[in-house]
Amino acid sequence: MYFLLLSSIGEGVLALDLERKITISNEIAERTLGFAKEELLGKKISEVLKFIHATKEPLEESFWSEAYAGAREVVLPLDTLVVGKANKTIPIVAVASAIKNVKTKQVNGIIITFRDVREERALDEARISFISVASHQLRTPLTSMRWFSEMLISGDAGAISEEQKHFVERIYEGTERMINLVNLLLQIARVEAGRVKIEPTMISFKNLLRGVSVALKGLLDAKSQKLEVKTIPDPFPDISMDQEVIWQVFQNILSNAIRYSPEKGTISVLVTQKGEFAEVMVKDSGIGIPKAQQDRVFEKFFRAENALKLVPEGSGLGLSLVKALVDGWGGKVWFESEESQGTTFYFTIPLSGMAPKKEGLSIAV
Repeated sequence: MYFLLLSSIGEGVLALDLERKITISNEIAERTLGFAKEELLGKKISEVLKFIHATKEPLEESFWSEAYAGAREVVLPLDTLVVGKANKTIPIVAVASAIKNVKTKQVNGIIITFRDVREERALDEARISFISVASHQLRTPLTSMRWFSEMLISGDAGAISEEQKHFVERIYEGTERMINLVNLLLQIARVEAGRVKIEPTMISFKNLLRGVSVALKGLLDAKSQKLEVKTIPDPFPDISMDQEVIWQVFQNILSNAIRYSPEKGTISVLVTQKGEFAEVMVKDSGIGIPKAQQDRVFEKFFRAENALKLVPEGSGLGLSLVKALVDGWGGKVWFESEESQGTTFYFTIPLSGMAPKKEGLSIAV
C-alpha cells in the first residue's frame, strides 16, 4: 500500500533522515534524476545530487536548515536546478517539509517533493521568442508612423490644413497607444518568464517620490490634481531597489489614480514600516472598482465597466505588470475599493532590499 501510494504521486519524492541520507525515493524521482533506486538509497543527498540556482551558484544552506527546523514547509526558489546523473541539469519546482513523529512532534527528517518543469520552461521560452519577434515586427512600422506623424504635425513635411492636422494628431495618438501596448506585452512576458534583470542600488524614498512627482506633473496639472506624499518615519530608511523596476510600479499605479480621479482631486502616497517591509499606500478619490469585478483586477487585459465608460482607451495590462513585478521581488500587492468612493492600492518592499538577479533581460524596452 505504501509503495502504491508513492508510485501514484505525480511528483518526484525523496525522503532524507537527520544525516541527510536518502531513505525513500519514488519512480518519478528516479526517472527524472536518472538514477536507479539502489544508487540513491543510503547515500547522502550531496553525494548524488546538487541543487543550484540558474546562476550556477549552490542553493543556500538556510533552505535545508529551515526545512529541518520543522516550523513550516519550505518552497525552494523558482530558479532552482537539480543536477542528477551524468550532470544532467533539470529545472524544478520543489517543496521541502519536515517529517515529524506523530506523538512527540520530533523531527526525524525531511521529505522533498519536486516536479520537472523543462517542458513549461521550453514553452515560456517559445512564448518569449514569439512576443519578442512580434513586438519587433510591430514596433518598426509603428515607430515610422509616429515619426512621419510628428513631421506632419510640426510642419517639417510641409504645410497642412487645420482639419488635416487634427486627423494626423489622432493617428499619432493611436500609434502611441499601440507602441505602449506592445511594450507592456513584452515586459509582462519577460517578468513572467523570470527574465527581468534586477540591479538594486541604495535608493532614497524622498528622492524617488520627488522624481515620480516631477514625471507625473503634466498629467496632474492637466486635471488640476494634487499629489500628497508622506513617509513615516521621515526621513525613511534607504532601501536597495532597482530604479527601473520600482519606477514601473509607481508609474502604473499612480497614472491609474490620476486617470480615474476627478479634476481637482487629491492623490495620496504614504510609505510606512510594517515589520520587515516598507508598505506603500496610494489612495485616490476616483471612480472605484465595482465589487463584483474586484477579483479580476490583476488579470491581463481586464478593465472594469465603469473604467471603460470613463476612459475607453487603455490596455488593461498595467496592473498585471505591477503584480508580476511586486511578486517577483518578494513583496505583496493588494487594494481596497468601493465604487464611486475611490481606491487604495498597497504594495510592500522588503526592508532588506530587492535581491540582485544577473540572468535575464532588462525590463526597459
